[in-house]
Order: sequence, then C-alpha cells, then structure tokens
Amino acid sequence: MKFRTPEGTRDIPPAQAEVAERWRNTALWQSLEAKVRDCFARFGYEEIRTPIFELTELFHKSSGETSDIVEKEMFSFKGRGEKAESFSLRPELTPGTIRAVLEDSLLEKKSFWKLWYMGPAFRGEAPQAGRFRQFTQLGVEAVGSADPLIDAETMILFAEILKSAGVAAWELRINSIGCGACRGGYREALRAAVTPELPKYCDNCRRRVERNVFRILDCKVPDCVALSSRLPSAIDHTCAACRGHMEAVEGALKGAGTPYKVDPRIVRGLDYYTRTVFEFSSSSLGAQNALCGGGRYDTLVRDMGGPDVGSVGFAAGVERILLAMEQGAAAKPPDFFAVAIRPELRAPLFEAVNRLRRTGLSGDMDFEGRSVKSQFRQANRSGARYALVLGPEEAAQGKVKIKNMLKEGEERAVSLDEAAAVLREGVRS
Repeated sequence: MKFRTPEGTRDIPPAQAEVAERWRNTALWQSLEAKVRDCFARFGYEEIRTPIFELTELFHKSSGETSDIVEKEMFSFKGRGEKAESFSLRPELTPGTIRAVLEDSLLEKKSFWKLWYMGPAFRGEAPQAGRFRQFTQLGVEAVGSADPLIDAETMILFAEILKSAGVAAWELRINSIGCGACRGGYREALRAAVTPELPKYCDNCRRRVERNVFRILDCKVPDCVALSSRLPSAIDHTCAACRGHMEAVEGALKGAGTPYKVDPRIVRGLDYYTRTVFEFSSSSLGAQNALCGGGRYDTLVRDMGGPDVGSVGFAAGVERILLAMEQGAAAKPPDFFAVAIRPELRAPLFEAVNRLRRTGLSGDMDFEGRSVKSQFRQANRSGARYALVLGPEEAAQGKVKIKNMLKEGEERAVSLDEAAAVLREGVRS
C-alpha cells in the first residue's frame, strides 16, 4: 500500500527538496515566522499557546450556532469514559485564547493584554487553492480595551507583517457593523428587505434566516452575493457612538499612512464581532484572495463568563501569506563542510565537526561513505563557504586544512581552535 497525506493537508519538506509548489519548503516558513515574530515584538505583543483541541461547546458559545464553522466545518470526537465530553480540533484560535485568558485569570493580573499566537487549525471544508483542512493560523488578540486606536493598531500591524514578508499586492477593507444599541434596528431593516427576496436565496440562507438574518450577508454563493448587494448596509444604521468609533479608526489609519477602503459588505462570519470589522486580500491569490480577517468583539469575554471588557484581533492563514509572497527563501548554508581524505580519518573528523558545532558554528560531513571527489561536490552543493579537510598529514600534526570554497587556491592548515576563529571571521565578513 502506498501511503499519502490526508486530503486537504500538505507536507512541508526541506528547501533542497525543490517541490513544485514554491511555498512548500521549510526555509520559506522559517523566514516568514522570524519576520512575524519580529513584527509582534516591535508592536509589544506577547506570545500565548493553547491546546489544538478544546471542548466543542467552547466553539458553539463563541462562534455561534449558525456559523459555518460550527454547522459544518469542525472535526469533533468523543472523549473516553461513561461521561465522555465532546472535543473539537480548533477551527480557529480566538476562542481558546480568550478561554485561556479567563482560566488563567490574566485580567486580574493586568487589565489589558496584547497577545499573539501561531499554530495549526483544522476545518472540514472542501480543499481549494490556499485552503486546507489543516492550516496554520497566526493572529493577535488585544484584550481589555475599547479604544479605537487599538483597532487601527491591529490593522497597521498586519500591514507591517505583509511589508516585512514581501507581499506588495494587498488591499485593506473596513466596515462597522454596529453594537448592541443599534444592531436591533439594522436587523429589522435587513429582515424587511430580505423577506420578499428570500425564495431566490440558497437553501442554506433560507434555513438560517430565522435564527440569524445576518448570516445571509456572509453567504459566498454568487447568486446570494448579488442579491445581498442590494440590501441595506450595516454602516448606514449605526448609532452615534459607533460612527464616532469608526471615524477614530479611519483617522488613525490615515495618520499612519495605511491605505484602506470602506466596504459596507464586510460583515465577517462569526457572531462575536461588533463595531469594527476588516479584511485584507491580495490580487495575486486569484478567487480565494483573503489573507486576513479581524475586528472588534466587545461582548465575547463577557459572554464566556469574564468581565465586560472590549477586545479586538485578527487571524490570518500562513499558507495564504506564503502564496502571496513575491520572493522565495533559500535554506541557510552551513558555515563549513568537512571532508575526510581517507576512510579511517572519518572518526577523528567527526570529533572535530562536533567540537566546532559546540562553539556555535554550523557544519556537516559525509555520512554515506563517498569518495573524496564526491565529498567536495557535496561541500559545493551545501553552499558552505569553507571546506574543512582532514588528511594524514594534518591528522599527524593535530591540525585541519581550511579551504575557501569561494576563492580558488586559498587554503591553509591550522589548529582546531584557529579553525573556529577563521570560520567565525569568515561568517561575519
């Protein structure tokens, strides 16, 4: 039997494997992860890590019973024992993050937290280009503030991540979907406009409309999208406080030089959003062009049993960012590659390689019993600047020969301590 990856998943092999899909190499992932971590640190966000599975009820409570995630995308399973609970692989990381904030009493230790995460998430949807059943999500949750400036900061932060990653073709669209004080009026206006047209909507929309009319706005079926384009927009039904919040967000984005467009059709697909919602997209991704989605959720912490505090955040698919990146990344070459002139010298060469590694240098050697000529070819392919050569003469003198692979004929015999100094100096230059 020939085994394969499960549908909707992908391996990420080393860069030297040179697979057809450019984004599938660990060097590119490591490069992006390093840049992402740097951006989060510069903006003052701290990392949080949560389990990859949670109680299923957590997602029912946070994401909403009528959301696509809860209705048809979660991988759920029963625990063991007579009173087994239902668990689900996390389809997103926001609910688990808020659960952790409350369970660990973080808001009692500090009233405002800026958190970031990055890890695998799982959704049982049909695989498409850039959409997988196991994918990697990165995001932030700024918990404990109603300040519109923090809304803007999360968007500016993601724009900085895209800039750092080399994604040039992106667009930010924002909207306001109101709060508890004004959503009721918009709900009724939406229901009145939808009712006469309801028979033209898909079965899913007709089924959901009684429980949550807002779900119609999030439907991706083309005919439903066309029908919904004529419906009243949320931003036209917001209260004075929500309009003021939106104006402050726009002012902060303008002041930071972050380009954006107001799009009244941005609603997001989860029940916990209030006021600000936003999406980043990229024209380089084709039909599945979403890079990131986020917004404010001022009731989620309270609804999950915590204090009544405002929060805002975003989540992005790492695979989507990698697909949109214009430049690739090569694996970092080792500092040296070691070559044994005779088979009996492989053991002392192995000792020398490991002594140099303990000084902080990176290096490798042949483990396949290759000829000297093949070892030098291997050294060239590795990209190492130096070859470390051990022959009978060097072994007798307690030395090794350093050969500069970039400069023809430049080599010299030195002690192992001197070799470490030469290699470090070469790496710095």
